[in-house]
Amino acid sequence: MSGCVSEGRLHTIRSPSFGRAALTGLLILMFLRPASFAADVVSLPVLDREASERAFLEGYGYLLENRPWNCLDSLEEALRLNIYYIDAYYVRSLALRKMGRYADAIGAMSSYLEVRYDDYRARIILDSMRDQRELLRGAFLPEGSPIGLYFEKRQTGAFFKAPLYDRAAYAGMNGLGKISAAYGIVFACDTLGDAVWFSDRSGQRMGRFGIRAPAAAAQISPQEALLFQKSGDVSRLSIDTRSWSASGEEIGRLDGCVSVSDAAMIDSTMVAVTDRIGRAVRFYGLPSLDIVASWRPPGSDALPRVFEPVAAAARGPFVAVADRGNGKVYVLDSYTLAVQDAFSVQAPRDLEWGSQGELLVLSENGQLYRRFPALPGDKSPDVVADGMNDAWSIAWTPGGPVVSDVSGRIWWDGGIRPTSRVAFGALNLHSPWIDEGDQDDAPKLLLRASASSVFQRFIEDRAPDTQVVWRGESRPSSVSAVSAENSGSVLYYSPDASLNAANGNARWAQSVSDVIGDMARASRAGAPLPSALMLDTRLSGTDAELEELFALALQNGIRVDLWALRRPPSMRLAHVSQATLGHVYYSSRIGEAPLGDRTEWMLSVPLPPDHTTYGYPSDATLSVFATVDVIQFADWLPIWPSMLRRAPSGD
Repeated sequence: MSGCVSEGRLHTIRSPSFGRAALTGLLILMFLRPASFAADVVSLPVLDREASERAFLEGYGYLLENRPWNCLDSLEEALRLNIYYIDAYYVRSLALRKMGRYADAIGAMSSYLEVRYDDYRARIILDSMRDQRELLRGAFLPEGSPIGLYFEKRQTGAFFKAPLYDRAAYAGMNGLGKISAAYGIVFACDTLGDAVWFSDRSGQRMGRFGIRAPAAAAQISPQEALLFQKSGDVSRLSIDTRSWSASGEEIGRLDGCVSVSDAAMIDSTMVAVTDRIGRAVRFYGLPSLDIVASWRPPGSDALPRVFEPVAAAARGPFVAVADRGNGKVYVLDSYTLAVQDAFSVQAPRDLEWGSQGELLVLSENGQLYRRFPALPGDKSPDVVADGMNDAWSIAWTPGGPVVSDVSGRIWWDGGIRPTSRVAFGALNLHSPWIDEGDQDDAPKLLLRASASSVFQRFIEDRAPDTQVVWRGESRPSSVSAVSAENSGSVLYYSPDASLNAANGNARWAQSVSDVIGDMARASRAGAPLPSALMLDTRLSGTDAELEELFALALQNGIRVDLWALRRPPSMRLAHVSQATLGHVYYSSRIGEAPLGDRTEWMLSVPLPPDHTTYGYPSDATLSVFATVDVIQFADWLPIWPSMLRRAPSGD
């Protein structure tokens, strides 16, 4: 059977090809089986077409509300009541895609086309889904960076927008230590000026905390940072972003340290510190500050020059270390301290990990190098920026890298852009309604569209070029509003029951599949999808589970934060987090995490005078194609105007 849709009513008809196949199969069974079983063999399944139609329409309503799990449940009920309801497979495919389950969505649409083989619109959607899945997999498992970097040179006063009466606005800093960035805050340690400056990424707000010879700041939550002085003394810095002020508390001194040049958090229990004068990378336990391990390059005594570790940066289980003395960069496994990668760069000064798993190395000669340590055969770092004279330190922010010179007076404000011919963008159409408008105006279809990409900051302030097709015709359309909607909730997940009880709002999960299952249960109960997830890094997860989480997060604009408690994240999980603009928290006392910013496009499509729709669901499907630069977005949603809510103009 196949469904033929008119406005508000489904009429069941028999597809000739499907009916002939079913009849042939039944006749064969009648002749092959004994006569006594003939009645059982030829009896058709009990069908309840009206109840099946009601379940289908209920599922369609859930699809419009972006509640895909409820949609699947209703479609399963529709098929249970009428196994020939082939239209359910079409809508099922669209719902599975909203959940990030591209392989299952492709399978459902393929099943639909086995019967509706002449539905060319469905075949176009299937081909597009296959292309999107390949682009999505390329974003999840990057074999190189599709990201290009560009920099704008600025004075300190222009970058931070500090008041003119503040010395930093025109003179910079006395002598920079390291800069770092997390949770939308940029830290700059003025080592010779005995102060730490901190600012939001836009530079609109700025604060200062006085402390002797600060070398590096390692943020552990939006409200806290560990501040490492050059002498090895450590303080806990509490940050009030409402008044943009800070207070400090001394917590101890690093055991055996001589001169701190940098620090990188591994997890909540360990930090890596580079000791430039002591010529070692030391790993300290937290909060004890006792030495857990110490590392020098194998055969360091035979190196042409002394080992001079000046920088460290951590991503997942990897710690990168820059040896300025020998012009080398090492990538260590933080569990075993085994060298995973090593390469040469002239006069490396600082390190930072990018959003695609690339390691960025800042050289004192003003060049910025890029290399992918996790990719086999990637042996020669390439230069991605040049001409940054006296460059000293680099930090990665959601908008891209930030570089400062040694004086803290010159800053290079970096941005990111796609470099490949086609880049993946996730689009999720939902919540449509009809705006009747004034008497002389044609009614308009309005609907929200959540847009996400690994280039999220790149697309936020750019209106897309859109093309809309409905009822086989290209329709005029416009993006009437572009906004970053800060809404939803933050869901916390951990396998530690005692931690969950202490934090109150955390939910139990042992694996990534448990997280997705709990989100499904919450959605079925009527809760909207979360704005952000906070995942304990002790959660297990296969590559397949992480790919599904990555697709689900992108498809729905969900930020994935990590809770690095007693274990660093895997490289795959670290990538999922950073590609969705997630943060890493190193404190069990994280308080309330900020909501995620979703990019929402409001699409407006004028409707023709006669907007009654007949035929298959594909005949009623609204196809939206959008581009921002080379980032491509597409989504499909069946639209039957008589089934949508009406609203007066301006709703």
